[in-house]
Amino acid sequence: MPDATPDAPPQPPESATLALGQLVPVLAEEAMFAALAIPGATRDAVEGILKRRHDAHVAWAQGQPSPSMLGSEDTWIVSLARAIAPIAPPTWLPMGDVIKQKVTLEVGARGLRSLFSSKPSDKDVQRVKRLGTLAVRSLRAVFSADGLISPLERRNIAAVVASLGLPDADAQSLLDEDPIRVERLDVYGELEVDVARAILSGAWFAAASDGLDPREEQVIRALAVKLHRSTEEVEEARSAANARVEAARVVGLALVDVTRTLLADRAKPGGPELTGALGRLASPARYHDEVVAQVTSSAAAPAVSSPPTSSPQKAQPPQPASLAKRYASLHAEGRGALLAAAWAAALHEDPALSRRSALRARFDRIASELGDEGGRVRGAVEGPIDEALATLASAMR
Repeated sequence: MPDATPDAPPQPPESATLALGQLVPVLAEEAMFAALAIPGATRDAVEGILKRRHDAHVAWAQGQPSPSMLGSEDTWIVSLARAIAPIAPPTWLPMGDVIKQKVTLEVGARGLRSLFSSKPSDKDVQRVKRLGTLAVRSLRAVFSADGLISPLERRNIAAVVASLGLPDADAQSLLDEDPIRVERLDVYGELEVDVARAILSGAWFAAASDGLDPREEQVIRALAVKLHRSTEEVEEARSAANARVEAARVVGLALVDVTRTLLADRAKPGGPELTGALGRLASPARYHDEVVAQVTSSAAAPAVSSPPTSSPQKAQPPQPASLAKRYASLHAEGRGALLAAAWAAALHEDPALSRRSALRARFDRIASELGDEGGRVRGAVEGPIDEALATLASAMR
């Protein structure tokens, strides 16, 4: 059976090579997103999102650029949140636990129906619309409790709505809604216990991400009553949300340290911008200023280098002081995620083989200091990117 994927039009070899070179940063950015979105499953996450984004890659090669991490960050994040939803929602996404309960139409049909059609059933559509609407309204109620909804909060709402995979009209209607007071939220139909707990968890995480406000806490406790959650569940979810936020802060700061070291002598401009974007993506909103300050101070600080050399071109990039000690609290999944994102950032400039070898040696030293194996991490990132490029190259034949 012929491949149903639309091919790019045949191009001269030099044009195809140029197009593929321009696609490397696109694929690298998507790999960074995937690595940070699903810690502990780097290869599956990167491979999955690149496959789901194949049509966008073909369109890019045909001259129709998509949103990028450094060009249109908000649109880029929302589009990738939707792309990765059927694999797993990003760990930083408020209400991501709700999406995990199959409250998304991006996964397509389930059960026997999937053998005959990828279209979800009307029952699935109504379930996702009902539960997804409740989750988004709850999230908006929390965000609006302490004042006007910020641009970052609007982006998070848009990412959740996109992850639901609703028809365009329903999604737009949900996006355009004004906040609804928690007392007026309509909890109707069957509300599964796991979904109710996920909504409560998402509400606490949303509030804790930018610093818990007493008004937000009041809204969440009122929401918990509507969801029929016990006092013990409420306190447990609150503690878990605070722990997630603090763990993410450490990942974000460590990622900045690792990435700025790798990109200190980046062959193309944009290293600090890329490092900052990665740090913001990995860390909660309440710590964004801390991450940005670390990027700025790192860029301005003199390198901690080897003995003086007569050749300025051979100056060594700054080396973070004792990464292992500074980030001893990093858990294994967070460590692997930040290393994978950092290696994808190193590939962003499409380095020549000689430079790639130098980056590899530097990366492997950093990975070893953090207690991981560089080759394992690199393979989980490089393999899916190489395969995606090969598939696109074949389509450009």
